[in-house]
Amino acid sequence: MNSATFLFSTLAVITLASAGVAQTETPAPPSVVVASAAMQELQKQDEFVGRVIADQSVDLQARVEGVLEEVNFTEGGRVKKGDTLFKIEQRKYAASVESAQASLKSAQAAAQSDKTELDRQQSLFDKGDIPQAILDTAKATYAEGQAAVDEATADLKIAQIDLDYTEIVSPLDGRIGLSAVDAGNIVDSDSGVLATVSSIDPILVSFFVSEPVLLRERRNGSITQNDIKLTTQITLADGGVFPSDGKVTYVGDSVSQDTDTVELRASFANPDGVLIPGQFVTVSLSGSEDPKVLTVPRNAVQFDKQGYFVFSVDDKSTVHRMNIKIGTQSATRTQVKSGLKEGDRVVVQGLQKIHDGLVVNPVDSQS
Repeated sequence: MNSATFLFSTLAVITLASAGVAQTETPAPPSVVVASAAMQELQKQDEFVGRVIADQSVDLQARVEGVLEEVNFTEGGRVKKGDTLFKIEQRKYAASVESAQASLKSAQAAAQSDKTELDRQQSLFDKGDIPQAILDTAKATYAEGQAAVDEATADLKIAQIDLDYTEIVSPLDGRIGLSAVDAGNIVDSDSGVLATVSSIDPILVSFFVSEPVLLRERRNGSITQNDIKLTTQITLADGGVFPSDGKVTYVGDSVSQDTDTVELRASFANPDGVLIPGQFVTVSLSGSEDPKVLTVPRNAVQFDKQGYFVFSVDDKSTVHRMNIKIGTQSATRTQVKSGLKEGDRVVVQGLQKIHDGLVVNPVDSQS
């Protein structure tokens, strides 16, 4: 064999050996992102359309007749309990009070005179100077005088009530609507509603839930005969979330036959008056004492003909399919009722390139 032939043969052997080595090299394990199963309070994502309603609403009406002299509020503004909102001409009613006061004084003077006469007749009777009939007459006269005092007292009270009715005051703190009448008009009890005052802090949100939702909350103890342990959050029309949570204070006592729903009402603190009666809001309902449950990221959960499952990664970086049973889901987490335990690592990214038994390079999720 000449030198050229030997060199070619040697190169061929080296090339074939290198190819064999390349074919036996193991590829690097694929990288996947993993997250741990964790115990969390998983808020239920029940959402309903709600309407804001006033906790209290009062229609103001005139109870006496007269010229409306004053309208003392800004329409749409806030008022406080006891503020004088309307004032009706008082002169006639003030005069009636003065007349009733005079009549009472006269009746009291007459009754005092009758009492003096009764005492004198009683003394004479005790001495035997007058018969029983004269004493009885004095007693009757005194009783009539006392009745006249009582009647005059009642007339004075009525006159004072009518005078007080000339000032229509706010019965509560809240916001007042439009005035139905201007100053200068004559008003009376037939004039109808002059204005309406509605409370705004706290304020209520009314919404309707289905019968299954109501039954679920009763079974988990959120609604009992003596207590309601449900809280609510509301989203406004512009997508903003109202800053404070509400507490359900009322659960309807019957199911609507038309809609198979039950009314619930939640109370919200509303110091800035952001919520106003008639507003539509989106209500999210949740238990105030939801227990912590085992959860995994929602994107880790898959489904096939065998049911729900996840891929878990053990301490040797080997992938295992784990069949699970799921419960409540939120926007980002899923409750796992069985099949996993707290701390188990599940694959959340890279699912398309793995299978049961594969060794991977797990990278912890940053979220």
